[in-house]
Amino acid sequence: MKNSLRIWIACLAGILLSCNPESPSGEIHKTLYLRHAGADMPAYLHGNADSKTFLVVLHGAGSFGLAFRDGMFISDLEENYVVVYFDQRGQSMAQGHYNTPEDLIDLMASDVEALLKLLKHTYGEDISLFLMGHSWGGLLSGATLLRPGVQASLKGWINVSGLMDLPGASLARKDIIQTIAEEQIALDISVEAWQQIRDEAIGLNPESDDTEILKLAARSMSQLIADETVRRTVSSEKLYRALIDNNPVNWQVSWFFNQPVAYAKEVDYSLLGSLSQISLPSLFMYGKYDVSVPVTAGELAYLNLGSQERKFVRFDASIHHPHDTEPIKFSEELRLFINSYR
Repeated sequence: MKNSLRIWIACLAGILLSCNPESPSGEIHKTLYLRHAGADMPAYLHGNADSKTFLVVLHGAGSFGLAFRDGMFISDLEENYVVVYFDQRGQSMAQGHYNTPEDLIDLMASDVEALLKLLKHTYGEDISLFLMGHSWGGLLSGATLLRPGVQASLKGWINVSGLMDLPGASLARKDIIQTIAEEQIALDISVEAWQQIRDEAIGLNPESDDTEILKLAARSMSQLIADETVRRTVSSEKLYRALIDNNPVNWQVSWFFNQPVAYAKEVDYSLLGSLSQISLPSLFMYGKYDVSVPVTAGELAYLNLGSQERKFVRFDASIHHPHDTEPIKFSEELRLFINSYR
């Protein structure tokens, strides 16, 4: 049946059809394969099943689910909850044969909705589900929440560095580059380099120079790292996930042919006008020095939220990955939020 949901659970010993909810207990490490609308997508479950609390993580564009499984995700979050690392359609280790849909984002959001149903089907309706998205995953998680009935199945939403408004991205990036440059100059840090970056930014037009703004953003991030204003973080665990747990060839080929952000940009995708429909408890987390998804873009989205129970956290020593650059603060804020609403 077209767009029907067939639920399969993949274990190391083979593939089993889940007919009855399990009673999760103890520490679990297992992989579920979601088959939905022509795609087979793995979800890697690791953590404390006794908590009956599941944190579903949606990775950013060009990334993969297990990219998050290092550091405090293992040492802290998996000790307290089950973390579900999901490979999205057309990304990483997901597979399938399907035509390009008219609305790619809506289809990918329906995949996430199907995953939430799979988890409840497998582990029981009484589990507490939280949805977290980073960067592109933040946008996708927001789109998922706008599907009918999805918010009722969740306890909370965590948006990490999510870009909710593609049309406004270039202007937000240009503005944050100038703001950071002026701040670094005032602090007498790499003055000549930042003056050049600032002057180039001033001369760019957000409506026509998007590519040049992105290049300048990359230079700004490199300069921030060189200045040690923020720190570079590529753990050995993350490299292991990319090269061993994740097939890098399949990952890169999938990314080459499936770029949802390009689609979102092409259609000028924005959730700003719809965020008022989200009433779920929400936690927004953004990096002060993020020139990819500026903190100001996060603040604008936050102001449009319909939720009365919400919190905005700014990370003052982070670029685009606050969970890597300020992991202790990130973990504390995340656990406080989850424990308040589960």
